[in-house]
Amino acid sequence: MKRTFLIAIGLCCLLTAGAQSSPAAKARVAEIRKLYTQAKQDIANSEKKAKEGTPANETVVNSNYMLPGSGPGKCVTHYYYTLQEDENLGRYFFTPYFITNSYNVAAHTYYQEFLYDKEGDLVFYYEKNNQSGKDEETRLYFGSGAQGAGEEGLVHEINSASRTMEPTFAIRVGGELTNAFHLLMNREF
Repeated sequence: MKRTFLIAIGLCCLLTAGAQSSPAAKARVAEIRKLYTQAKQDIANSEKKAKEGTPANETVVNSNYMLPGSGPGKCVTHYYYTLQEDENLGRYFFTPYFITNSYNVAAHTYYQEFLYDKEGDLVFYYEKNNQSGKDEETRLYFGSGAQGAGEEGLVHEINSASRTMEPTFAIRVGGELTNAFHLLMNREF
């Protein structure tokens, strides 16, 4: 039984390592990095225009709360979005392309980034936290159509220490954040 378990773990590691180094995975990571750079440039341009008086396509949600046994907590979520038109419905709607989420639990701080493609699927997740007493980072790169696909949608990952976020959970949190955005901004009740 123990030997079978070890063989299964070894095979999983080999398959994951092979998938992450394949030419298709490398091309997908390069594509996502290009999309990330473009999103960051769009955000910087939007912030520059906001200083000049032009409204930015950004919504910020601040939450302050008390956690029993941990003390005060704060969560700040930034939504960056575009305006699109639904020709079938004849109305405009907002679509998030980048979301940042920062929060604390007791003395531990967390910062997350979620990058979405034009179809609204999560393509990149980044997290930085000091949960272990030192800064740890996780980067997860997903294939196209990964939303709801689970870990099999993962094409590459980079961890500074141990994995701090499971891919399936990153997809779920990213989906919950976009659902909250649509309820807030598109009035989808």
